[in-house]
Amino acid sequence: MLQVSESQVRLGLSAPDKTEAIRIAGRAMVDSGLIDPGYIDSMLGREAVSGTYLGSGIAIPHGLPDARDLVRRTGVVVVQFPQGVDWGGGEPARLVVGIAAKSDEHIAVLQRLTGVLGDPAEAARLGGTGDPRAIMAVLNGEAPAAPVSEPVGVPIDGDSIEVTAPSPHGLHARPATALVEVAKRFRAEIAVRHDGTTANAKSLISLLRLGASGGQPLTVTALGEDAAAALQAIRAAFEAGLDEPVSTAAPAEEPAPRAVPADLDYDGRVIAGISASPGVSTGPVWKFQREELTVAETAPDPEAQHRRLDQALAAAAADLRNLHEAFWKKAGAAKAAIFKAHQELLDDPEMVVEAHALIDRGKSAGWAWRAVYEERAGTLAQLADPLLAGRAADLSDVGRRVLRLLAAVTETMAALPDHPVILLAEDLEPSDTAKLDPAKVLGLCTAGGGATSHTAIIARSLDIPAVVAAGPSVLDLENGRAAILDGDGGVLVADPSERDRGRAAEARIKVGERREAERLDRYKPAITTDGRRVEVAANISDPAEAVQAVEAGGEGVGLMRTEFLFLQRDLPPDEEEQFAAYQTMVRAMNGLPIILRTLDIGGDKNVPYLRMPAEGNPFLGVRGIRLCFEREDLFRTQLRAMLRASVEGPVRIMYPMIAAPAELERAKMITEAVRRELDVPPVELGIMIEVPSAVMMADRLAREVSFFSIGTNDLTQYVLAMDRLHPVLAPQADGLHPAVLRMVERTVDAARRAGIWVGACGGVAGDPAGAVLLSGLGVAELSVAIPAVPSVKARLRAIAMADAERTAREALDCADAAEVRALVRHRFADAGGVS
Repeated sequence: MLQVSESQVRLGLSAPDKTEAIRIAGRAMVDSGLIDPGYIDSMLGREAVSGTYLGSGIAIPHGLPDARDLVRRTGVVVVQFPQGVDWGGGEPARLVVGIAAKSDEHIAVLQRLTGVLGDPAEAARLGGTGDPRAIMAVLNGEAPAAPVSEPVGVPIDGDSIEVTAPSPHGLHARPATALVEVAKRFRAEIAVRHDGTTANAKSLISLLRLGASGGQPLTVTALGEDAAAALQAIRAAFEAGLDEPVSTAAPAEEPAPRAVPADLDYDGRVIAGISASPGVSTGPVWKFQREELTVAETAPDPEAQHRRLDQALAAAAADLRNLHEAFWKKAGAAKAAIFKAHQELLDDPEMVVEAHALIDRGKSAGWAWRAVYEERAGTLAQLADPLLAGRAADLSDVGRRVLRLLAAVTETMAALPDHPVILLAEDLEPSDTAKLDPAKVLGLCTAGGGATSHTAIIARSLDIPAVVAAGPSVLDLENGRAAILDGDGGVLVADPSERDRGRAAEARIKVGERREAERLDRYKPAITTDGRRVEVAANISDPAEAVQAVEAGGEGVGLMRTEFLFLQRDLPPDEEEQFAAYQTMVRAMNGLPIILRTLDIGGDKNVPYLRMPAEGNPFLGVRGIRLCFEREDLFRTQLRAMLRASVEGPVRIMYPMIAAPAELERAKMITEAVRRELDVPPVELGIMIEVPSAVMMADRLAREVSFFSIGTNDLTQYVLAMDRLHPVLAPQADGLHPAVLRMVERTVDAARRAGIWVGACGGVAGDPAGAVLLSGLGVAELSVAIPAVPSVKARLRAIAMADAERTAREALDCADAAEVRALVRHRFADAGGVS
C-alpha cells in the first residue's frame, strides 16, 4: 500500500501564484524520486486543461496522460502553503498534493483526502499545522481525517443500472464532477454503490469517497418520477467517458478556421474564439453592460421568495452546466473550466443559506441574493493579491446570472470611456447596434455567439475586428486591461508583450495596405477572370447608410432592414416618418436599386410597444410576415410609405419569412390594394428564402415574384435546428454546412426555371469562402455589410467562375462545414485571402 513519508511533506512554504506553487510541488516530487523534471511542464499543462482544485483548501496538481513515461514511480508529495495560493476558484489552496501515477495506487491516498474535504475544520488544521506527522497520519490511514457519515438524500430502493468506473484513473475529481452535473439535472434521488459503500450522486465529495478505481463495477440507483430518464442519461455519460480524455489528439477544428497559422505565438494570455470580422486592434478592454437590474427590498410572502431563489439558482446552474458541456465538445476543457469555476461559486452553501436567512427576515429573493454576492465580491476585490481580487469578477458574473432571473430589467447601457476600447460582452442583440459609438469601439469580443450571430453582423457593419465564442473568461478581464484583438486569427491577447504589440502593428499595416488597394478599386465591377459578373450590393439599416453604401462601391442595396426604424422608441414610426426615411435612401442611391424589406420583428428582435405575447420559441412564432398579418395596420402604413418612395427611384419590396404560397398571395393582395389606393406604378416584389418550406416550394413561389433573396442566417438555423443566438449552439450554426448549400442549390435551380434571379443577403455572402461558393451555385447578387463591399468585389475579381462552380459542386458532397471550408481554403489558397 502506498505510504507518504515525512520527506514527502513540506511545510510552511509560500508562492505568489498557482504556477509557482505547482513548480514547487513538482520540484519536491523530483527530489523524492517520483518524476523526471519534464513532468512539471505536464503538470502545468494539465492545469491549463482542467483545474485541479478540489475544495476546502486542497489542490491535487498532476500531469497529462501522455507524460506518464516521465513518472519514475507512483507517489505523492504534500506541500503546505499556510497563507494560501489562489487556485482560480475563489478560495486559496493551503495543501497542494502533487501526484505522480503510473497506476491507480494513489487512489487510496485520495480517498482518505476526501475525508478532509468533508471537514473544513480538519482541512484548516492540516493547512496550518507545523507537524508533518499530522498530515502523514491522515493520508496513510493511521488516523481518520473526519467521521464519514451516511450520504443524505440517496435512495435505498429503486431502479438501478450497472456501469464501470472510467479508465484509467477511476472516479476521481473530473469524472466525478461530470457525474454530479448529470445527476443534478434530475429530481430523482440518485445513489452510486461500490464495494459496500454508498455515495450521493449529486455530491462531489461523496463520490470521491468511494475511491472507485478504473474498470471497477458501480451500481447506480435512482428513485423518483424521472428516475428512468436519469439512469438513461447517466449510462450515456459513462459510455461517453465522463469527460475523461481518451487520447491526446488535437481538438476538432472549430467551425470558423483560423486564418493566421501563428495565432498562438503570443507572449500574452491568449483567449481563443472564432473569427467573426477581420482586422487587428490594440487597446484597453471594456465590458459592455446592457441591463440595469432592479429589485424590491421587501416581499410579503417568504415561502414564495424561497421558491423563487431556489428556482433561479437551479436555472443558472443548469445554464452553466449546458455551457460547460458544449464548450468542452467545441473547444476542449481549457475554455470549459471557467464554467466549472463559476458552478463552484454558485454552489457555495454559505451564500445560499445566508440569502435564505435574509428572506426569512422579510427581504425579497432578488434583494437577498444581491446583498450576499455583492458583499462577498466587494471583500474579494479589496484583497492585495491581484489573483484573489480577480475572483470578484467571477463572483459578480455568477451573481448577476442568478439576479437576472429575479429582477426587473431596465434596458440601459453604461457609458463608454472617452477613449476607444475593445468591447467585451456575452453577446450583442440587434437593439445594441443603436447603442454603440463606432468611434469608441476598436473591436468586439464576446463570450458566446457564432459567425452568424448579431455580434458578427454588427462588427462587419462597423468595419471593426471581432472574435466570438471566446468563452466567459473574456468577461473576467477588468476594465482598462491592455489587450490585442486579432480578428483574423480569432483570438484576444491579454497583457501583450512589446513583441506582441509589434506583430499587431505589422498586421494592421498589411491590412491597411490591402484595404487601401480594395478601396481604390471599389467602383470596379466584380467580374471574374473568365468574364462572369456578380453584383455586390450592401445591407443597410438607416438612411445615412445609403450614402455610405454607394461610396463603398455598392451596386445597390440588397437589404434595407426597416425594422431598425421601429427599435429604441416608445411608439412605431408613422407613415410620414417612414416615407421621409425611405425617400432619403432612394434619392441617395441615385438610380441604383434598393430592396426594402417589410417589417421583420419577432424572434430575436423584440419591440415592447407592440405588446406581443410571450412565446416559448419566438423563432417559430409570430415573426416576419406573420406579424405583418397580425398587425395589418402597421403593414399597410409601411407599404404606403414604401410605395410613395418608389416614385423617386427603383424600389423593390421584399417580404420576410414567407413559408407557404398562401402567405405570399395574401401579402401581394394587401400590397396591390395599397398601391391602387395611392395610384402609383407597380414595383418588383420578392421574398426572403429563410425557411426550409420556402425552399421546398420554391418552384411555386418563383412564379409569383420577380426575385428571391436567400437569408442565410435564418436558413442556417432552421435547416440545422440550431438557434444562431443560442449560447451553446451558435458557434456550430455555420452557413457553409452542405445541408444549407444544398438548399441554396435547390432555390437557384427553381428560380432559373422560372426566369428570376437570386440574391443572398445573410452573413455567408460576406464570408470569404461563402462569397465564392454562393457565386458558384448561381447566386447573382451578394448583399453584404458596407465595409465588406470592396473586399468581396476584389475577391471575386481574383477567381474564375468555372473554378467557383466546380468547387461549389464538390462542397455539396462534403460531410460538414469544416470540410467545406478546408476545400475552399485549399482550392483558392492564392486568391486574395479566401479562407
